[in-house]
Amino acid sequence: MAYTYIFDLDDTLYDQLGAFNVAYHYHFVDSDIGVETLYRHFRHYSDMVFEQTQEGQMTLTEMHIYRITEAVNDFDIALPEKKALDFQKDYEKAQQHIALSHPIKTLLYDLKQSGVQVGIITNGEGHHQRMKFKALGLDHLIPEDHLFISAEEGMMKPDVALFEHVAQTLELNPQKTFYIGDNFENDVVGALDAGWRMIWFNRRNRARTKEGYEPDFEVESEEALVDCIRQLQNK
Repeated sequence: MAYTYIFDLDDTLYDQLGAFNVAYHYHFVDSDIGVETLYRHFRHYSDMVFEQTQEGQMTLTEMHIYRITEAVNDFDIALPEKKALDFQKDYEKAQQHIALSHPIKTLLYDLKQSGVQVGIITNGEGHHQRMKFKALGLDHLIPEDHLFISAEEGMMKPDVALFEHVAQTLELNPQKTFYIGDNFENDVVGALDAGWRMIWFNRRNRARTKEGYEPDFEVESEEALVDCIRQLQNK
């Protein structure tokens, strides 16, 4: 059966912890927090104010300061605003050197060669997400008009309207379209509410945040994700 695969970007097509780890070692390597622990708190606060940022109630700079300041504050570290901005600067610099893993890159190449329709839906600011799209080399694997960014579309996951807009634009059959993402609330809930199929890439072994939603598949590693999609392609 011919399926379409629409991916989330951050922490799905690439491991976002890699760039965070670089900034962490510049600024917090002497702490006893641990990079994965701090990253979870960082993502929590980032997600908490994302909608406010999208709606213009908080500037990007304010959001950048807030998420790392609150994350380290959970561990009794008071971070001055300048140091928060320095952390963000190093984090963004590291993001310019992100790369697809070999399994993911090979999968996307094979899907392209097979004529399989592939796209991306990502929450984020337009310029920043496009920078990552190109840094990862995705512009050679996925058509740029198949990249849907929340800030540019005026809608954000898990809003069903965003998934419906993508389905209409790409002429998708929801029952033959798999969405692949790591965030239960934004990705799993959003895709299933829109009537899409769903592969939950639970890279961080997170708990389900909402009852009554069952993804078609749940995988915890890139290798398992690639195997899952290849098996679907061979059906």
